[in-house]
Amino acid sequence: MTGYGRGAWEEKDFSFQIEIKTVNHRYAELALRLPRFLNPVENRIRKQLLGKISRGHADVFVTAVYTGTEGRQVKVDKGLAKAYHDSLKELAHLLGSTEEASRQDLFFIAGCEDVLVPEEGTVDLDRLWPGMEQAIREALDRLLAMRKAEGEQLAADLEKRIGTIETQLGTIETRAPETVAEYRERITGQLRDLLQEAGAGPLDEGRVIQEAALYADRVNVTEETVRLRSHLRQFRQLLQKEEPVGRRMDFLVQEMNREANTIASKAGDARIIQTIVDMKSEIEKVREQIQNIQ
Repeated sequence: MTGYGRGAWEEKDFSFQIEIKTVNHRYAELALRLPRFLNPVENRIRKQLLGKISRGHADVFVTAVYTGTEGRQVKVDKGLAKAYHDSLKELAHLLGSTEEASRQDLFFIAGCEDVLVPEEGTVDLDRLWPGMEQAIREALDRLLAMRKAEGEQLAADLEKRIGTIETQLGTIETRAPETVAEYRERITGQLRDLLQEAGAGPLDEGRVIQEAALYADRVNVTEETVRLRSHLRQFRQLLQKEEPVGRRMDFLVQEMNREANTIASKAGDARIIQTIVDMKSEIEKVREQIQNIQ
């Protein structure tokens, strides 16, 4: 589900901010961007995020500034600095400026991300981690609150669609016995005609009815409708749960589709087939929606 959360923490010589943006995705996918000097704690950050985000694509932006001086060493990314400098010269040329690079340009380049960075190991990240962890929790709490609000709206829509499918299933359950009876009657008549044409002698009505019943059982969809109703009931139960249920819902929707296809192939009745067409359309909408659920 979509959502946004922001968290921040700072002390006298360090400030930390994290922004999390999520969009719909079938699996958990994390794109994390953070300053180089925080690389040693990247796995900790990922672990904390993935502990709460089990589905969806998340873009995570971390900004941090360390202003402490004790034991600090700064590394210049010369290649990146030169790239910024060359870009400034190219821009000046495009604008027709003949001025040489100024001190102001140098300050601009120095302020660009990752040009001047503290060397790894010079910042006590273990000391700063509890504050960063607090900011991450704050961002996650806000993100999850937004996703929960969206989830409640989504659940209401899914509840409505499941209700529609149940109504359609009820129509099939009403029509199916009539279809079986009509098929049995048709088969009985055809068997009588065949036996009479073959000159098989006196008809054994009991045998004719028995054979017709065996053929008629081929269009009986009771087992399929019972299983489909069970899947719908289980789906409703999942809508009430707080834990991640997206994958279980995905499985149930696959089973709903399977039963619907079997009913359509067995019934051979125009009214039932049309109802199945409408039902499968509704099931597909449910399938699309649950891709947003973790």
